[in-house]
Amino acid sequence: MPRITSMELTEQQNEVLKFIRAFVSKRGFPPTRQEIADSFGWAYASAAESHLRAIERKGRITITPGISRGIVIK
Repeated sequence: MPRITSMELTEQQNEVLKFIRAFVSKRGFPPTRQEIADSFGWAYASAAESHLRAIERKGRITITPGISRGIVIK
């Protein structure tokens, strides 16, 4: 099994990123944390926030503070 580096996304993070891409492609704007949580069956938007922060640390997105749809895919 290949070793995962800190910059590689986990399977779940990759699924979240794919969801964001599809959402933007279909609607023209990014999803809210709650829309992400609902899509994955998570009870709280904070679960989506945790995944988004990890994806941001790994350089795949930028999050604009204070904006509910402030997700930019790099």
